Amino acid sequence: MKTQPKGHFSHSLNQLLKRYTLSEQDLQTLNAMDENKIVSLAYTDYGGFDEKTGNYYAEERDINYKLKVDYLKDEVGGVETLIMLPVTMS
Repeated sequence: MKTQPKGHFSHSLNQLLKRYTLSEQDLQTLNAMDENKIVSLAYTDYGGFDEKTGNYYAEERDINYKLKVDYLKDEVGGVETLIMLPVTMS
């Protein structure tokens, strides 16, 4: 049986949206995104992703993002990264 990425990404995003509240801007961006163009979805409970580079850091930092979505921006195959779910240390 072949797995369909769209179904997997859609299911995973829906599960995350049930657990977390996204900003209005992030919700609009997700709604505008074609799920067929998602090539990678990464989520973490520990550490987080850097907003500018998308790199993962295992250690807690002043601000980490828990969700990273890579998607095809255009027909040429250019990949864009969307970083969401900020977690700040208090």
